[in-house]
Amino acid sequence: MSTKQSELSVITKAKNLSSYIFTITRKSPKQFRFTLVARLQNYSLDIIEHIYRANDTYVRPGDIKKADMRRDSQAEAMTYCRLLTHVAQLSMVQVP
Repeated sequence: MSTKQSELSVITKAKNLSSYIFTITRKSPKQFRFTLVARLQNYSLDIIEHIYRANDTYVRPGDIKKADMRRDSQAEAMTYCRLLTHVAQLSMVQVP
């Protein structure tokens, strides 16, 4: 019997967020396309990247180096989440 391996819910939610950002920014004004929109899209992809990096770092008991690598990737993902939040809030103010 074959079992289907499912993704972590955080990965699924990050992918859904990224897809949503790309959808809503598709027809954004040209003046924001290469600044705010690019940042929103790039940050959403960076979040996914760092979640994958953290998830793919296998930590054996007592392996401090790998644990630090995983923790660093998780911290990077959280930093990009905060940056994404800031740019999203800023873009709401900029829309006429």
